[in-house]
Amino acid sequence: GTGKTTLARIIATRTGAHFITLSAVLHGVKELRGSLDEARAMRRRGMRTILFIDEIHRFNKAQQDTLLPAVEEGLIVLIGATTENPHFEVNPPLMSRSTLFRLHSLDDADVAELVRRGLEIEGASADDDAIAHLAGRAGGDGRHALTSTEVAVALASDRGRPIHITLAD
Repeated sequence: GTGKTTLARIIATRTGAHFITLSAVLHGVKELRGSLDEARAMRRRGMRTILFIDEIHRFNKAQQDTLLPAVEEGLIVLIGATTENPHFEVNPPLMSRSTLFRLHSLDDADVAELVRRGLEIEGASADDDAIAHLAGRAGGDGRHALTSTEVAVALASDRGRPIHITLAD
């Protein structure tokens, strides 16, 4: 909920790169190889590829080794996201070819702003103490805050329009 996937998408968009996303929880070597084939096809068209792998620490050593030649030859720009310490969970050869960026949990003020934006999109409003509660309970996780906001909007909408969230919601 700190924006790892969103940041990867922004990088791909700003650089004009083809963007492929995989989840190490759901995908294996077959999908990795398919993604590398896709990157080769995009390179023939003159496009770079960013391969984003969520939860990269879930790939075993052999799966991570599959990525190494593609990273070394510049076939892909690899962005791996993990909630674990990558120095222990990602192969040293991949780490030595990587730049590490640490994203921190959002602070309550940032989460509160995210809640306000979510409310605006939903066409709803909220008491300040309700926003503070949603932000404080999220533990720095923006996704959690937005999910909780959606639930509060659903509860408040039972009272009709305009939708206004109170601390009770």
